[in-house]
Amino acid sequence: MHDSKSLFQKMEGTLAEKLCVKELLKEQIIIYVQKTKEFVQKEIVISFNSLIIDNQFIELSKCQFEQRVSKPKNSEGINIIIIKNTTSKEFLITSNPQQCLRLKIYLKKFCVHKNYSGRYRFIEQKNCLPLSQSYKKNNQYFSTIKFEKKQLEENQELQIFHNQLTIMHAFQLMPNIFRVCEDAQRYYILGENMKLQSLESLLLNGFEFKEVPFVSIIFMILQTIQKYQAKSIYHGNINLQNIYINTDSQTLQITLLFPKYNEHNTKNIEKDIFSLGKLLYQITFYTQKGEIVKDVNLKLIQSLMDKWSEPNSQRTQYRFLYRVSQLDLLNQLLSSKTTVELALIHQWFVNIRQNLKIESKQLMSKALLATIMEEQEFHITSSQFLDHQVTITQQSGQDYEPEEELYPIRCQLINTIQMIPSKQKHDDAKIYLYRSKTFASSTIKRDSFPEITKQWTYK
Repeated sequence: MHDSKSLFQKMEGTLAEKLCVKELLKEQIIIYVQKTKEFVQKEIVISFNSLIIDNQFIELSKCQFEQRVSKPKNSEGINIIIIKNTTSKEFLITSNPQQCLRLKIYLKKFCVHKNYSGRYRFIEQKNCLPLSQSYKKNNQYFSTIKFEKKQLEENQELQIFHNQLTIMHAFQLMPNIFRVCEDAQRYYILGENMKLQSLESLLLNGFEFKEVPFVSIIFMILQTIQKYQAKSIYHGNINLQNIYINTDSQTLQITLLFPKYNEHNTKNIEKDIFSLGKLLYQITFYTQKGEIVKDVNLKLIQSLMDKWSEPNSQRTQYRFLYRVSQLDLLNQLLSSKTTVELALIHQWFVNIRQNLKIESKQLMSKALLATIMEEQEFHITSSQFLDHQVTITQQSGQDYEPEEELYPIRCQLINTIQMIPSKQKHDDAKIYLYRSKTFASSTIKRDSFPEITKQWTYK
């Protein structure tokens, strides 16, 4: 079946071998084998961006498809699905219209569609990913990622683009790909309509990276890196420009876009860990001058750690630097002294967990109220009390087990009462606890990510 004119290629050593293990569709169908010029019934499997027969596959994002119907006399008709690109064609033949429909559902999702400009209107959005508005589907909007074809002229860059599509499908990365289109100059990845804003844009536009959302974002990026590691691949392009937050969501949602995975590259997950360290460094030491630091200064980290270890040490001028454990994590990420698993259980995350209620269903009893207040006083000063809790819905690094189907990571932000140790607040807490017995499992929702965080007052 595999020859110079065939779209099929061997799976061994490819990204498809690592990611396309889940069967989205399995069918018995007739194919036309060009090498022998025969019609053969085969079992085909459709997985993420791949059509698989035996140990060979077609990378569907490199192809278009079309359907033709042949109706000979005294026959119900035959559906011929042609998968093609500029060099070759493959033919899938079925007389079952329902089977044909099932195949088309996935081919529409994974194959490339031509004539983008005749189907959609491209709309730029300030600070967020652009949109595509459909001319036909009730003016439906789609979040859109655009690629210039002239930047993909080299075979290696073009393959990285197709690998990106496979990864986005397999990991179900936001904005959850709906369709891939093209015109003469560009490719367009269309996904669910959402306001996705990069960390760089948030930083430059004055977003306050309070400690809890800041910690949550770093933790969730580490979890995503762990998912890549579980599949023996890497992201290869982690930076402030490529980490996006859904600012319209009622829960904190992040996505790592624009992965640059190359099967023949020597990069590994350690590069991603270092890149996360640099990202953390750039936010931690960001100043109001509006410039993001380009170079990492390990001596600065060490000097601040030494300074903070002294008694009665004062805070620095860096507004997004909160704890010495934050500096320690920075040092470990940038010095290649840690693994993903160890980073996930680092003391910075532990410290925050100790000051927050981890499970929304856990009730704070009157007997424990004073103890919890004392613990908070021990970890942070009275002016830094946290008045919000975070529920991270993913498993910790210790008990995480990779799943076949990987969903976007989410971190729920739930408002609670402000825990100031005073008699008035103590009485308010008792009232809250009494009411919470009825509403223990409910979640208070906010309008958007900025709204969730803008009222936080701790330093």
